[in-house]
Amino acid sequence: MPRRSDLVATISRRGCRTAQVNVTHHTANAGAAGVAGNVLVGGVIGLAVDASTGASQDLVPNPVVVDLDC
Repeated sequence: MPRRSDLVATISRRGCRTAQVNVTHHTANAGAAGVAGNVLVGGVIGLAVDASTGASQDLVPNPVVVDLDC
């Protein structure tokens, strides 16, 4: 998934209740430092590339852990 995505993961198994988990994104700690470095070194172009690719984002929760009620 692209790192700037928001989604609902649906996990199912025969004989168990289906579980849904909201997966969203936030700025990663290392991503914030990378954005700051791009502003200093790469300027506007580096900042635009990171923003368009989602390079400074992480998906959360990661990993998704679900206990299915069977």
